[in-house]
Amino acid sequence: MIELEEMRQLFCRAYSGLRARVVATAENWIGDGGEFLPFPWMEELRSLVEDRLESGDYEQADALFLVVEKLLATGDEEVQTVVATGFLEGLQHQRRIAPELWRPLLGPLAHSHCTAMDNFHGITR
Repeated sequence: MIELEEMRQLFCRAYSGLRARVVATAENWIGDGGEFLPFPWMEELRSLVEDRLESGDYEQADALFLVVEKLLATGDEEVQTVVATGFLEGLQHQRRIAPELWRPLLGPLAHSHCTAMDNFHGITR
């Protein structure tokens, strides 16, 4: 099972610029006791993805969403939760980029999760 530390490494390898982003924003995702706060860290990834997709930059999107799918399949419970709720649901609830611009990038597990959340909220696509 993939744990949080490996999750961070996989995302940083798949999506260039993420490491620089999270280093620059460490105050946001390192707790007062030095602990890793996974949801604020995931917010940095999601925000970077939104920035790039909004500008039409899809160069690393396939690699990123392959990692998302891998983590949903083989991550431990904490990893699956932070990826599903922190990243995927974050994309669903943002208003900057239309779902049509990112939903086609989803693998089957990610698509299933997003569809379940849409159904829960009464959203039809």
